[in-house]
Amino acid sequence: MVQSIEQLQDGEVEPDVWKIEGLDRREDCAKVVATARRGGRDKVSCIILGRGEDDKKVREWLTTAAGVPGFIGFAVGRTDFWEPLVLWRDKKTTRKAAVAEVARRYREFVDTFEKAHARAA
Repeated sequence: MVQSIEQLQDGEVEPDVWKIEGLDRREDCAKVVATARRGGRDKVSCIILGRGEDDKKVREWLTTAAGVPGFIGFAVGRTDFWEPLVLWRDKKTTRKAAVAEVARRYREFVDTFEKAHARAA
């Protein structure tokens, strides 16, 4: 990821936020942020992606990334909505229940990130 970010930056790709696939180690998160912010790009931030992984793994990634300055949030679409959506599609749950489950799961991810972020501050 570090090499990809460097190559994109060298090619004048300059996003304000880099979407980063889940990382297991804090050191790796710090390297990614340092690369994203190299050369005076001090206002650039990163968000962690869920990659469609299970809830447990995504919570681990969120906790790891939230403790690193420069990670400001996350995007966990499939991890959040896939199972409830499939159940609703297959008529194994109601729309209302599927929406409630997506909201519950998302709230858990928000709480996980915010708690880890607060502990690191």
